[in-house]
Amino acid sequence: MFEKILKENHLKITPQRLAILKEIQKFGHISIDEIYENVKESNPSMSLATIYKNLASMQEARIIDEVKFPNQKQRYELVKNQHMHLVCEKCGKITDMALNSSVESLKTACTDISSYKIKEISIAMIGI
Repeated sequence: MFEKILKENHLKITPQRLAILKEIQKFGHISIDEIYENVKESNPSMSLATIYKNLASMQEARIIDEVKFPNQKQRYELVKNQHMHLVCEKCGKITDMALNSSVESLKTACTDISSYKIKEISIAMIGI
């Protein structure tokens, strides 16, 4: 699966990229430090710099997205349909939630008011 995605996006299929993508898929939302800790067990020669470099190239190719939440390190997820995130401030669990019609109405209202052409929506709701 990941081999096809990398090939379609003109990125070389490497063991490092495959390991990183597998970790992102496994955890859904994962930080660079967590990726590093998990992949170094099976790839002890992989450096943190290699992870940064590969995350940047896969982000540029729109294979992964960087997501930022208040008071947390940025995390990475596989690109998927636009959605919002629910974040538990107690345990840190992150849940994806589909955007509904009320969010689309908000997008339309913001476009009308601001004249911005909104390309994407990033919403994080924090609670317990």
